[in-house]
Amino acid sequence: MSSETGPATDGLGERLRRARLARAAEEPRRFSVRAVAGRLGVSAAYLSLVERGAQRPTEAFLRALAADLGLDAEALLPLAGRVAEDVTAALLARPALAEAVRALRDLPEPELQRTLRRIRDGDW
Repeated sequence: MSSETGPATDGLGERLRRARLARAAEEPRRFSVRAVAGRLGVSAAYLSLVERGAQRPTEAFLRALAADLGLDAEALLPLAGRVAEDVTAALLARPALAEAVRALRDLPEPELQRTLRRIRDGDW
């Protein structure tokens, strides 16, 4: 696993730690560092490194941790400096999708949501 750190991973670790501690306030034994790490098949030391921003998690680990903590993995991936594997595969297969993302990135949120609904509904 990569040991890359930086601004993208610093906020991620703190967010993960806060989420785990919030759950630990309700269920201390279930959400201790050791308990969470054990459920995810990693060492407590590794989870601690991720929470401190000293270790960049893999997509698979981040998705598993997000599920365990009740977080949205899709929102966490960019904080880890990662792009979902299916998105990466789509961009490699269809480079024009990158251009589409660039064209959409500056749309106001309501317009972006309308555009996404139209695409999903096949109304475009």
